[in-house]
Amino acid sequence: MNQVLQELYRQKKNTLIAALVLLVLNIGFYAVTAGYLEPAVISSQASWSDLRKRVAVAGKADVATVYRQGVADLKKLAERIPAKRQFPRLLGDILDAAASSGVVTGNVSYKPQAVKDRDLLAYGITMSVGGSYAAVKSFLGDLQKNGEILVIDNVSLSKSDLYEENVVMDLRLTVYLQGKEGA
Repeated sequence: MNQVLQELYRQKKNTLIAALVLLVLNIGFYAVTAGYLEPAVISSQASWSDLRKRVAVAGKADVATVYRQGVADLKKLAERIPAKRQFPRLLGDILDAAASSGVVTGNVSYKPQAVKDRDLLAYGITMSVGGSYAAVKSFLGDLQKNGEILVIDNVSLSKSDLYEENVVMDLRLTVYLQGKEGA
């Protein structure tokens, strides 16, 4: 048995030395990681967590400031909601956006919708437009940039001819208006 081990050592001397060197290096790296780096990582994580807590506490304002900011935000929102009498103008703006985008407007219908707030009205608008994909996309972009409270509820695109670039978009919108005439 002893001779077999000596013969094996002579034939695989370089491999055994390389394995021994790698084992010693592995033990050394583990000692450095466990003894030096791990405590440093833990302390860095603790200081990072402490800094995040401080920033979160500093970002919170008192109740009065939050209330004043909320009232100011609601006032800005109310200013963006047009009055009921502005509905024809708003519908005209939508149709003008369609015309300026180069789409052909098909059927357009609208009907009032129920809203919980008594001072707020909603009109559901259903329309169909057709044209090139780029024109339809441009029209959708124009609707999203509209300054009034206009919500795009549903978009449906269809293409009837595989060889033409034209697409048809069925669109459902909701427009919000102020119910009070004084607004």
